[in-house]
Amino acid sequence: MSKETQITRLIEDNPFVDVAAYLFLEDIADKQGPAGMNNYLVSLANSLARSMPEEEYKTWEEFRSALASNRSILTTFEDVVLPTENCIVTTKCPFGRGWTEYTKRIGNFAKVHTDVAEYYNTTVKPSVVDTQCIIHQTFRSAAAERIKVGGKRVKYAQVAAVSEYGVRKIVPEEWLPILLNTAKISRTELNMILRNNSCVWVLYTE
Repeated sequence: MSKETQITRLIEDNPFVDVAAYLFLEDIADKQGPAGMNNYLVSLANSLARSMPEEEYKTWEEFRSALASNRSILTTFEDVVLPTENCIVTTKCPFGRGWTEYTKRIGNFAKVHTDVAEYYNTTVKPSVVDTQCIIHQTFRSAAAERIKVGGKRVKYAQVAAVSEYGVRKIVPEEWLPILLNTAKISRTELNMILRNNSCVWVLYTE
């Protein structure tokens, strides 16, 4: 292997940024508490979505094709499958590598990441497992608002998520029937999907 190739691989595989990002967030929490860290994550995700170009599609099938082939801003950072017309499944959390590198080098994921998630679940909506979910779900919601299909704005709703450490978060029971109906999947199908994937969500227009 050439020295140039070794350097390239070192840069591509270097986990420094992944680990440092989590430590940076923990530092924010130490200084501002769960509320401050939550507000920072929401603001960060909204800013990221606003930086993306707006999209417009004539038909839902055209939009689904863009999602499936990672040509939409909604799938810029994640690989998805589309089991039904409105159901979207994220196969692997894009934050998975960061979490793996953090726990490999630092140890157990810091409790503050779930503390902030509890704050979000109580004050915003009960749908996240940890801070990674806050960023991801906020980004999806804001990005969806930048997309039109047939002249109508796309709407996003979270159904369930599974963390890298196996913890599930499914939306409250009173929300679930409506969301499953929108997703066109059953509870059994939802549980089966969650065995091997990281996130289930829906997209639709009103």
